[in-house]
Amino acid sequence: MELRHLRYFLAVADAAHFGKAARRLHVSQPTLSQQIKQLEDELGSPLFERGRSGARLTQAGEIFRTHASRVIEDVRAGTLAVEALRGLTMGTLRVGYLPSLRGLAVPALSAVLRKYPGVRIHAQEIVVSRVEGRLAEGKLDVGLALGSTRLAEVEAEPVFESRLGLVVGKRHRLAGETHVELRALDDEPFALLARGLRARSSVDTYLASTKFSPRIVLESSAVGSLLAIVRAGLAVTLLPEPRFADPDRLPVLALSPTPPSQLTALLFRRDVPRTPSAVAFAEEVRALASDAAGR
Repeated sequence: MELRHLRYFLAVADAAHFGKAARRLHVSQPTLSQQIKQLEDELGSPLFERGRSGARLTQAGEIFRTHASRVIEDVRAGTLAVEALRGLTMGTLRVGYLPSLRGLAVPALSAVLRKYPGVRIHAQEIVVSRVEGRLAEGKLDVGLALGSTRLAEVEAEPVFESRLGLVVGKRHRLAGETHVELRALDDEPFALLARGLRARSSVDTYLASTKFSPRIVLESSAVGSLLAIVRAGLAVTLLPEPRFADPDRLPVLALSPTPPSQLTALLFRRDVPRTPSAVAFAEEVRALASDAAGR
């Protein structure tokens, strides 16, 4: 039995499908099936019930999954200990961040690469529930998100507080202003984040508290799409951390009534040693946030 057998087994268990697991592992499905069969033969028991709809763990598979996960986690912990001893000449960084924090995460990742070119980065731009979930599952080393965590396995370290801001196009009638009364936006078309996103919830809570109903012309889960519409002068938008959402620096106006403050935090898996690369990323995030606050 080799580590690859355990990794292949866990990939199929997570995907509940041989084809999906093979694609994630970048191996052919026949190769994956052969490796799982070797593992089952060695254990003397089938680990999966195979069917047209996918692969379901047998009772033996459920038991083996617990132990296989523990072995892989122990190997990873040992790898991290060696990486910490060796420094950052090599290693990996698995980071997940919200689309609205792209303008903070990407410069931080760039700084890590410049200082430690031997580090291999796996970056995922995903919603906050997936950032938290993948951290809890050990699939990320560090996350960057809005608000406090909802999972006991994840801990949040505050970086800074911010408020919702109104983002407008550079030729918009309000582009030269610094503040705006919400009631002055009655006739403005709005492009907002899609419902179901935590960042959209903060927008809806604020709007409900002010009894303001915007004229929404577009909803999207992609911050880039919202900013493209704003940049074209077709709408305005509300974003929770506009300083770091838009690398092109569209005009941002403070709102009245003043929205409540919101926390931006680094997320880590609780009770697991932090990788040197995750620590380096966190340091760069804090430095960038500090620089932005001083401007």
